[in-house]
Order: sequence, then C-alpha cells, then structure tokens
Amino acid sequence: MVQINISNVQKFINDKQIIKSANMDIYGGEICALIGPNGVGKTTLLKCLLGLVFPDQGSIKVNGKLLSESSRAEILKQIGTVFSFPSSISSMTISQLFNEHFHYLQLEEPGSYQEILKKLDLEVPLTTKIGKLSLGMKQRLQLAMALSHQPNILILDEPFNGLDVDGINLIKKVLTDLKKKGISILITSHSLSELEDFASSVVFMMNGETYEKKSVQNIIQEYGGGLQEYYQFLKGDNR
Repeated sequence: MVQINISNVQKFINDKQIIKSANMDIYGGEICALIGPNGVGKTTLLKCLLGLVFPDQGSIKVNGKLLSESSRAEILKQIGTVFSFPSSISSMTISQLFNEHFHYLQLEEPGSYQEILKKLDLEVPLTTKIGKLSLGMKQRLQLAMALSHQPNILILDEPFNGLDVDGINLIKKVLTDLKKKGISILITSHSLSELEDFASSVVFMMNGETYEKKSVQNIIQEYGGGLQEYYQFLKGDNR
C-alpha cells in the first residue's frame, strides 16, 4: 500500500522556486532515503509533507488522504518526525516535552513512552531539562517522541547526527524492526555509508527535482560500489 504519494509538487519561497518537480511513492514497510547536496529542496519537501508549508502546485497524499490545511491536524497523528530541536525548548523537562507533544497532536498521552525511552537507551530522569542533554541524547529523545503516538509513517531528518557507533547501530535496529511491522520511513542523511545496509530504496534530489526511486540493492549491483558511487554518477548527470 502506498502510504506517501508526492505528485508533481512545486514550491516557491520569496519568488524563488525551491522545488521544481518532486514525485515519489513510499510503501508500507519501506525505508526510503532522500539524498542530495545542501540547498536542493530536501528540507522544504519534508516541510511540505508535514503541512508546515503547502505546495504551490501538485499534491501530497498520506495514507490515501490529500494533505491540506483542513486535513493536516488529523494526518499529523499518523506521522512521527525527527527534526532538530529549537533552542527555545532548552528549559523544558522531558516530561513537559512529551506533555506538549500530545497536547499539540490533540491525543491522550499514553503511559508507554518511558518504555520507548528505555528501548532507545535513554534512561534519564523525566525531570531532566532538554538543554542538559548531549546532541546524541537529544536525537534519541526525538525518535522516542516520534514513536510515542504509534504512527505508521516516520519522517527523519538527519537522525544520526551526534550519535556514536553504538547509537547509530541501535537506531538502525529500531528502524529495521519498525520496517518489518509495515511502518513507512523517509530518511535524509549526509552519511551515505550509514544508509546502505538498512535502507530499502533511494530517491536522489538535485536542483529542486527528484530522480526516479531505485532500490539500494540494485544500485549496489549496477554501480559497482554503493550509494556514494551512485551519488557521484548522478551529480554528473545534467539531464
């Protein structure tokens, strides 16, 4: 089942076209990596997916429902996200952050998020302030928040930032287990080597345009190396 459908999306910001043409289908049980240089429109596309901004042309469907200003609140309940924490929340405690998260989504707070924190090896007091956490701990906390309302779609922007090798391997295992349960995962990362052993597919984005989605296995076979070789090949393709 297609859980994310992006069709002919275009987006202008301050009269500059950031996204020229974005097209992508992501299925249940798929880990899709969105890769490309800085400034090509990846973050803007993720913001469109979350209804933080809306396309000027084209459409986005989540679980078959068109994303719009009226449907955004309900659709966001089905999505978990990892983005960098804003500095404004540094004085909040972990428990306050989860309270705010569930209030924002208009959901009742379950009693299970402490189990998620434990699973992600983040066993710290819930009274700990966010500003006291290391970057790696914040990354684990963000993933815990993303999972806490049991979404069937995850959108993760650079989730490996600040993590050591053990942390990266732990996150990979968690995401792989979620994939087996049918969760759709869209992930961006500058560390292509970290994507090769667990991502299912890749969409390359250049100059505001997405290329055709390819399976990671086929890329490794076809380009004789891996995602880095594929990346370099497409950078030389001016279409």
